[in-house]
Amino acid sequence: MIHTVFYVIIFFAALITSNVINKVFPKLPLPLIQVIFGLILGILGAGNVLRLNPELFLAFIIGPLLFREGEEADVKGILKHTPTVSLLVFPVVFITTLIIGIISHNFYTTIPLAACFALGASLGPTDAVAVSSLSERFDFPKRITSILKGEGLFNDASGIIAFQFAILALTTGEFSVEKALGTLLFSAIGGALIGFAVSWINGMILTLMEDVAAQDVTGYLMLELIMPLLAFFLAEELHVSGIIAVVVAGVMQASGFKKITLFDAQVESVKKTVWDTISFILNSIVFLFLGIELQQIITPIITNAYYDNVRLFITVIVLTITLFLVRYIILSIYYAIIAKKRHQRFDRYVDDILLLTFSGVKGTVSVATILLLPEAVAQKYSLLIFLTAAVTVLGFLTGILVLPIIAPKKEQKVDNVARIAILTEVVSELERESEKNKNKLGYIATIDNYQARIQKLIISQESATMTAEFNDLQLLILRLENEGLENAFRNNEITIKTYRIYQRYLKELERSIVHRFVSSLAFAIAIFLRAIRLLLNNILHTNITVKGKKIRKLIGDSRTEIRNLYFSNTTLIMEALESLEGVYNPELINYLQSERLRASEKVATGGFITRIITKVHPNNLDEMMRGYYLERKLIFEYEAEGLLTAREAKIMRKNVNALENYSMNENHSNLLYDFLEYKPK
Repeated sequence: MIHTVFYVIIFFAALITSNVINKVFPKLPLPLIQVIFGLILGILGAGNVLRLNPELFLAFIIGPLLFREGEEADVKGILKHTPTVSLLVFPVVFITTLIIGIISHNFYTTIPLAACFALGASLGPTDAVAVSSLSERFDFPKRITSILKGEGLFNDASGIIAFQFAILALTTGEFSVEKALGTLLFSAIGGALIGFAVSWINGMILTLMEDVAAQDVTGYLMLELIMPLLAFFLAEELHVSGIIAVVVAGVMQASGFKKITLFDAQVESVKKTVWDTISFILNSIVFLFLGIELQQIITPIITNAYYDNVRLFITVIVLTITLFLVRYIILSIYYAIIAKKRHQRFDRYVDDILLLTFSGVKGTVSVATILLLPEAVAQKYSLLIFLTAAVTVLGFLTGILVLPIIAPKKEQKVDNVARIAILTEVVSELERESEKNKNKLGYIATIDNYQARIQKLIISQESATMTAEFNDLQLLILRLENEGLENAFRNNEITIKTYRIYQRYLKELERSIVHRFVSSLAFAIAIFLRAIRLLLNNILHTNITVKGKKIRKLIGDSRTEIRNLYFSNTTLIMEALESLEGVYNPELINYLQSERLRASEKVATGGFITRIITKVHPNNLDEMMRGYYLERKLIFEYEAEGLLTAREAKIMRKNVNALENYSMNENHSNLLYDFLEYKPK
């Protein structure tokens, strides 16, 4: 039991680490990172504990993911491209099953043809999870996205049905085309009806809860999370397609009229966050399990003297090429017919054909499907499982390598001019109001908050080079501040109270170093050393003695000490920045120098301590609410005047709502602040 818990902890630690690596190095695809982590976990023995149960995998991981895909699907776009989606869901899957089966049987004639067809069926459908993970980095045309979404929602069902036909032929020796078509229709229609029924039942329960005034956000979310499991279970029990049942339930769940009520608003605000978290975890589990299973499946085969590794390698390459080639040929024939009907040139469809071809990657669903082989068959023909896993990985890597060449990359154009203007106007209005208000510190803290937001927008507006230089200079300032603080403390010029307060200021300075710079080892080392020094000084400051006498300064005027320290550090920083004028952008140097001088003026007024404490223990809620009101008002005015697009205004309103909800959170803990400020009676 403890052994299992340990691997589960390691498993989730791998999820977190892979996500961090992807954020730091965004050019590395997250699925690839997770597959590599899975391989490492498999080598470390995780596969002996965390085994992939294919039926549970389909029900608890693929089912919920497809349910959410169904909820978010652009049904109108999918229906518009129904002929293309139908081609990829049925003919492509079944033709791939036949061709892959025949080729693999020719390589290994000792394996029955029906068993080879099972291999083809497992490799036939495109993996929706793998496709969505790869396509996040590319700017696919909307028609391609709609086609891939539609294919991903339904082709797992056709692949599993084809697989079941192959297993039936293998175990009974009988196969009938008419019976197969009848079973296919029954499975698809039955699955769709189950999906409709589950969605209807869920709606009835919610209506009943509403009628008896028992609406509950938690209850609503629990019902929605149960829906894909219930749909899959009922469909499988009735021997129809569980995948189609889940997808239809998801599509129906998202349909209907949008009710503007407080309850629905509360549900929507929580629902997206919950589903985003669940989807990330399930997607990550898919690729980690793929890595773990690869290690478990591939190692025994390639180390077995019975198999020729060169022959295995050639087989995997040929099958992978065949998968893409079959898809390319069928799509080319299809688009050639369309071009002829529309009297258009065929070459206008070449880009679409290539994108659809190399987006047809396989994933863990293929491995899970082949693992559904009866135990006796799986033990006798373990090579089938190996070929499925190896072709899946090679096809996935092919997609990773080829798609960046043929797919247009997403261009993230940053235009923060309107946002900066709005926040600047909010600051100006707050400054005018602060002159007439007694609670000046509340306004000052609010203005500081807005100034920090403006600074981030300005930096993100600039080029990557400018951002890197800005971060380098900020790190320099942080180091000089930290060295000045440590020297003052070491020379007994400040008390431990002053030291702690200034450390809070340095913590705020750290946060201003933007995301791209988090990958810097120098930054990580600087933060680590500062944390160690703070810990040691807090522990040891009362125990420093010379010949039995304490030399640590215990009493002092923190305001005066901070002012002197800040001015001393300012001198060092200004000199350092001046010496770098020929190295870094002069505009950045001037900006940082002017900001430092402006901050020095505020320190001279004596409000530095209160400002730092206010950031840790905020008491400016009214002023923050006033700022959010002004921000919303200006967003509306800018949109009305055409200075903001509807999309930009929508994003800004969402940001304001999120900030406001967070500001009003009354359960925020300030334990560290309370502990440091606690004075026993």
